[in-house]
Amino acid sequence: MSHPRKPARPQRDTEPTPPLGFRTGRWMAAGVPWFAPFTAIAATMSVLALAVGGPGLTDTADGILAAADWTQPHTWAALLLKLGASGLGFLPVAVAGHLAYGMAGRPALVPGILGGMAAMGVQGGILTGLLAGLVAGTATLALLRIPVPPKARDLAATVLIPLVAGLVTAAVIIGFVGGRLTALSGWLHGKLVWLEFHHLVLAGVLLGVMVCCDLGGAIGKAAIAFGTVGVSGLDPTKFNPTDMTMMAAVVAAGMVPALGMSLATLVRGKVFTGPERSYGKVAWLFGAAGIPEGAVPFALADPLRVIPAGMAGGAVTGALTMTFGTTITVPYGGFLALGETGEPLLLVLAVAAGTVVTAATAVALKSLGGQPAPRTATPAVKFRRKAPVAG
Repeated sequence: MSHPRKPARPQRDTEPTPPLGFRTGRWMAAGVPWFAPFTAIAATMSVLALAVGGPGLTDTADGILAAADWTQPHTWAALLLKLGASGLGFLPVAVAGHLAYGMAGRPALVPGILGGMAAMGVQGGILTGLLAGLVAGTATLALLRIPVPPKARDLAATVLIPLVAGLVTAAVIIGFVGGRLTALSGWLHGKLVWLEFHHLVLAGVLLGVMVCCDLGGAIGKAAIAFGTVGVSGLDPTKFNPTDMTMMAAVVAAGMVPALGMSLATLVRGKVFTGPERSYGKVAWLFGAAGIPEGAVPFALADPLRVIPAGMAGGAVTGALTMTFGTTITVPYGGFLALGETGEPLLLVLAVAAGTVVTAATAVALKSLGGQPAPRTATPAVKFRRKAPVAG
């Protein structure tokens, strides 16, 4: 008499866990469909504000809102500018929380957000936000490996682990990264002062690289502050031409990352994902308005290629602006500030050259890297159950 065969034990097919760097890139690429609309809305607010109120609105927005005459278009423009700036400034928090959550799940979300807030506090920009997310996710994963009694697991996952991981992340960002950023900004300021009196073209190169290296972070803000010192709070008739040229180099270089990446999606769209190509159709507008953060969605998906490409184009634009002697009297606005520009056609030429360099560099680097990043993050290990063998 034959006995029925027992169903075979379900088997698990596993794939090797990809390296951490690959998984991190996949998590960041998964954020493009979310961060692209967020960045676009915030940047559009800023563009509309500058279009209505002019580039000088950045200096008068606080006073206009204090008066709060809502019958005047400038009041609404000032409100749009504040909302747009707040949205762009919130990007490090969103980036850090998203990356931490992708790495370690719900327990890492609060540490990631706290790390992003710490990044905002040190004016670190999206790169510091990415670092905060990595630290928060890594710390949470390490803490989750510590064995705890079953009755304490919920408490540990909801309170203790987020608390400790958040403290670790904040300590790294504020205690270590913040100090290094301050020291680096001071060192670069000293180099700019020396180059201002010895080699203006190299000063333009350095300013262009600084503006494009962190897309609105501490180093870019240091470049803007250096250029602004000579053109703010003074009688425009008494501006130093060199100061106005250095300010022009900063403004022009700030247009290059978003314009260059937008052009790259048109030239060779197959090396970009669908969400990146869609965002590229509007990113040029933010570049034209001189908003470096307009390239943030591209940089989040592929920072090791996008940011160097932007820096290359920014360096070219900065050098050409200083060579041409183009001047500007306001620190913001991009092409919207052409009315405040001396030799505007030469400024456009410098920006165009940097845009082409950024697009060509980005396409070359991405072509070397193979296929574009996946649209969504997928688990590192997949489990697939096979059907039991029939008896």
